Amino acid sequence: MNFNSILSKLNADKPALSSLLIIIGVVLLCMVVGNLAAAAVMILVGGIGMEDLSNINGALMASDSGWWALMLGQGVAAIITFVLAAIFYWKVVEKKSLSELNFRSLPKPAVFFLVILTQLCFLPFNGWLQEMNEGMKFPEALSGLESFFKTMEDSLAEVTEYLTTFDSFIKMLVGFIVIAVVAGVGEEFIFRGLIQRKLYKGLKNPHLAIWVAAFIFSAIHMQFYGFLPRLMLGALFGYFYFWTGNIWVPIVAHIFNNGFAVVMFYLSHTGAISTDLEELETFPMPAVIASLVLTGGLIWYFRKQQSESIS
Repeated sequence: MNFNSILSKLNADKPALSSLLIIIGVVLLCMVVGNLAAAAVMILVGGIGMEDLSNINGALMASDSGWWALMLGQGVAAIITFVLAAIFYWKVVEKKSLSELNFRSLPKPAVFFLVILTQLCFLPFNGWLQEMNEGMKFPEALSGLESFFKTMEDSLAEVTEYLTTFDSFIKMLVGFIVIAVVAGVGEEFIFRGLIQRKLYKGLKNPHLAIWVAAFIFSAIHMQFYGFLPRLMLGALFGYFYFWTGNIWVPIVAHIFNNGFAVVMFYLSHTGAISTDLEELETFPMPAVIASLVLTGGLIWYFRKQQSESIS
C-alpha cells in the first residue's frame, strides 16, 4: 500500500506521542482490572482459597478443575487487557468506529490463503530462530539476569505445557478460542491497529513503525528466550497490515499461527498424529534455508500483488 495514502488518512487522528502514552495507560489499567477479574474467575472455578493466591498457578494445577480455571482466567484477562482496552481507546478517546482501523476494504479470499501459505513456509525458519534464541548465553557479569530469565521461562513453560495438554475436543475448542481467537483479535487491535498506526503518524516511516511495534509486541510477552521468533512474527503481521491496509489480515494470520499450534498439540496428545512436537524444535539446516527462500519468495509475490491491486 502507498504510505502517502496512509498518512493522509491519519490527519484526523490524535497526535502520535500523546496517543501512545494514553494507549499504554489504558492497557496498563485494563491489565490490572483484567488480572483481578481473572483471579476471581480462577478462585471461583478452581475451588481454591484466598490463602492459595501466593502460588495460584501451583494450586490450580493441583486442582481437579484447575485447567478450566486457568484457561478461562487467561481468556478473561486477555479480553479486558487487549480487546476491551483497544475498543475503549478507539471509540472513547479517538471517537471512531472499528472499521476506521482499516485503510482499505477487506481483500479477496486468495489474499488470506497466501497469508496462511506464507506462514506455513515460515515455520521452519522461525523454529530455527527459536532454537538460536534458547541457546543464547549471557556474559558472566550478567549471570544473575540470565538466571532470572531462565526461572521465568521455566515457570511459563510449566503453565503452557499444562494448558496445552488437550485431552478432549471441548478443551481444544476452548483453548483455540482463548489462545488463538481472543489473543489474535486483541493483540492485533493493540499492536498493529493502534500502536503501529500511531508510529506511522509519528515516525513517518512504515518500516521503522512496523519493527518498533513488533519489538514492543515481543517484549511485552516477557519471554526473553522466545523474543526473536516473536519479533519476526510481529514484523510479518505488521507488513501484512501495511501492504493490505486491513486489520483483519494480521488478525487472521495471528489466529492461524496460534490456532495451528493448538490443533497440533491436540492431535499429538490424543494420538491422532505420532509426531512428538518436541522433536520439531530442531530443524535441519536445508529445511531452514528452504523455508527462508520460500518465505522470501511468497512475501515478494504478496507485496507485488498488493501493489498491483491499487495501481
